[in-house]
This record gives sequence, structure tokens and C-alpha cells, in this order.
Amino acid sequence: MHICTRDKEVNNLYDLFHTRYSLHRRAYQHNVVKIIEHMITEAFLKADEHIQIEGSGGEMFTLSTAIDDMEAYTKLTDCVFDRILNSTDDNLREAREILKKVVDRKHYRILGEIKPEGIPTEEKISQLRKELAAALPREGAQADGLTEEDFVVLPVTLDYGKKAKDPIDSMDFYNKKNPTQAFKIKREEVSKLLPEHFSETLVRVYSRKIDLKSLEAARGHFELWNNVRNPVWTDCHVTVS
Repeated sequence: MHICTRDKEVNNLYDLFHTRYSLHRRAYQHNVVKIIEHMITEAFLKADEHIQIEGSGGEMFTLSTAIDDMEAYTKLTDCVFDRILNSTDDNLREAREILKKVVDRKHYRILGEIKPEGIPTEEKISQLRKELAAALPREGAQADGLTEEDFVVLPVTLDYGKKAKDPIDSMDFYNKKNPTQAFKIKREEVSKLLPEHFSETLVRVYSRKIDLKSLEAARGHFELWNNVRNPVWTDCHVTVS
């Protein structure tokens, strides 16, 4: 049994999948949304071993192990964020400082965006951070203290819901004359104005330090890297923020 759609709705379906992509680009995976998600993740990882959650039978779990016990897992609500933010425990200091930056809107600032071919590997991302730290803005300039740890590199993939595939290829249609016979509709039968690609990856580069001096220095690093970038990034389009 298949769920089929009337053939005349195929254009509306392409519009629907494009709207999905647009919502992810403009809202769900906006560069500020993604860096705040990243910062909260950083804070929770730093707090992991220092927060104990009681589960079934009185057994204690950390943030990362609470998923193994349903009673402990149900206690992982938004209160964890506030618990870290309002804590006075010195073990939670680093996590607390990160969450305070989130609340105060002092999040890491975007330096630019790279559009590579395909999804970069972890090794490639790590190498990019090293190259960014090594790129001094001026020849003979003294080191400004920025290290690879001062750069955050986040890959983001946007698509029409089926990764690199055309989602319409996975759908069945019927027409008014023969409502019991399912068939496929090819892209070229719909319009010549449809996209050729249905997925793209963006690599966003951020600076952890947001004071004016450090941020300006980080922008200089990114701009220089863009001018003399490694050959593995040669075919990428780069946007400097």
C-alpha cells in the first residue's frame, strides 16, 4: 500500500520542500541559533561529571548517563540550564560562564562562511582551525595570542528533506482518469526551473573572543586565510562577515 498524491499537486510539493529548506536556512539553522546550541552543548559537557541526577533505586547518574535510566532521564528538563547558571559550585564555573554569555547575548561571533563541495571530515575541520590560527594578518606581524581554540568551526547541511536526493523521486502520484494506478513524475516533466541540487553544506567560522581587539584580529586571520587558503578549499565559495 502506498500513499499517493494527485499529480496536479507536484508544483505545490516542490514549493513545500523549498519552504522547508528556507525555514532551516533563515531560522532553525541560522548562524546565531547554531552557535548558541554549540555553546549550550559545551557548557553541558563541562558540567557533565559534576551534576548528579537520582534515578530508579536511588542510583545516581550524570547528564550523559541519565539516558540509561528512565526515571533519571525524565528529570533532564530546562531546569538543568538554570541549575548550572545559578550554581556557586566552583566545579561548574566554566559551564556557568558559558551559559551566562548565552543569556547576556555575548555569544561567539561569526567571521565568515565557506561553501565546500560535500561535507568536510573532522580532520579537515581540525586542520582549518590550525590554519586560521597560523594566518597572521600582516607579513612580519607579531603573534596576537589567538590559537586554534579561539576559532569554532561548525558545518551545517541544508536540504529538501532527503539529503542530496530530489524528494519528489520518493513520492507516488495518481491522476483523475486512473485513480488506482500509482506512477512517478520526473523532474523534467514538471519544470525546467527546478534546482539541480537539493543539498548544500555551509561551514561557519566563529571567534570565541568577542572583545573588539580580539574580534578584529580574528577577522584578519579569516580574511588572510581566504586569500592564501589551502588547495583543498580552493573550489569553495567564501563569504566574509
